[in-house]
Amino acid sequence: MVAVWLDVDARSGVPIYVQIVSQVRHAVEIGSLTSGDRLPTVRALAGDLTVAPNTVVKAYNELQRVGLIESRAGVGTVVAGGLGEMAREHRVDALYERLDVLVRDAAGMGVTEDELWERFEAAFERLHERTSPSASREEK
Repeated sequence: MVAVWLDVDARSGVPIYVQIVSQVRHAVEIGSLTSGDRLPTVRALAGDLTVAPNTVVKAYNELQRVGLIESRAGVGTVVAGGLGEMAREHRVDALYERLDVLVRDAAGMGVTEDELWERFEAAFERLHERTSPSASREEK
């Protein structure tokens, strides 16, 4: 099992185990990983990321300490159960934090509020077009 959503940068100055913890936490917050999802074994993840197994062990121990993952006999390491509403609240909070950063970046780049709203509305329209069965039939 390759964790394609996980990418570490040894040159970033941030310890690799912290990068792993952060990225797993983020994947749980946005819903890419949900309760019961299996994580790669320590050996497999260490091999995929070309890091020492002890680095992955340290990251997994931290994730267990904060209650995001758990080890299950015969199954392996999985995303902890019972994250439900708490995980959704964290995902929404994380989304709003990203939105705050986006607005600050846009303002810093001179993008006006109207320009940003136009793009925001266009993005929602594209999403609705892709997800609406009637919209895709009408286009044909």
